[in-house]
Amino acid sequence: MLTRIHLKNFRAFRDTEIGPFNRVNLIAGLNNTGKTGLLEAMFLALRPPQTLGGLPTIFRTFSQNADANENFWPWLFKDKNRLVDALIKVTDDQSREKFVLLTPKDSQVKTEGLPFAGAGNIGSFYAWWGPSEISWLPKVAVFSSHPSDPTQDAIDYNRVIAKRGRKKVEALLQHIDPRLQAIESLQTGKAPLLYADIGLPEMIPVTNLGAGFCRLMDIYAELIAGEAKVLLIDEVENGLHHTVLPTVWKGLIAAANELDVQIFATTHSNECILAADQAARESAPYELNLIRLDRVKDDIKATVMDEKTIATAKELGWELR
Repeated sequence: MLTRIHLKNFRAFRDTEIGPFNRVNLIAGLNNTGKTGLLEAMFLALRPPQTLGGLPTIFRTFSQNADANENFWPWLFKDKNRLVDALIKVTDDQSREKFVLLTPKDSQVKTEGLPFAGAGNIGSFYAWWGPSEISWLPKVAVFSSHPSDPTQDAIDYNRVIAKRGRKKVEALLQHIDPRLQAIESLQTGKAPLLYADIGLPEMIPVTNLGAGFCRLMDIYAELIAGEAKVLLIDEVENGLHHTVLPTVWKGLIAAANELDVQIFATTHSNECILAADQAARESAPYELNLIRLDRVKDDIKATVMDEKTIATAKELGWELR
């Protein structure tokens, strides 16, 4: 598993090290404290270099008609200062490291003694990466705050079926709704939809089972079809009523344990934090860390809270989100 990340001159981070990580990591903080930026950094560090160009639309609402070279890529550098290269470094539990250095194309690269192995274009900049041996990097699945398309979900579910993963998805979803017997991708009208067998005379559209169920089904399907080992979720509570959050976190933690996945999710919601804490306490051992990001002068400070710290904060009524 990943254990920490170090960010220099990236987004709001001047020089910030964050860790240790746990199996489930919930990232909280006020607006503009770098929550989504942290997920972007992890995406850049863990994805193959040739896939990084799609970053502008992964986590943010960025118009296809906008000029990314002016309105997105330069802002990866803190305060748009391209005189200082941006560095991202992740470390795993075996002390292996992956580096990504973002530089303007005309920059005199200062590698700080790091063993970089290659470089490639990323927007109007270069992304230098290393070391040469990065086969250990876990595969990444990403879920933004954008709502999914039910028709596309049905099409994508065929990847789960092709990989013989349908029974695994159904077993995980039975943690959430024990009535579930099967999920099928069916086309009864103009477009395919996912239907669930919950013991009724007819199968029911999955969209009728609630936003929490659908969100988890999308995540499970991607984890199994894509065989991802790191899950990045931006605004995990987006579109969900607070009453379904305990169900969502119960399902996420079950998936993390059963599929050996590490989760990083951002939130603005205190209810979401409490639901995650409750689900973690019901699933021994407790494997949740709350990462609180705060602006301190010209940098971001990260406070990592474990089981005991979270319990103390709740008892004393401290602000968690």
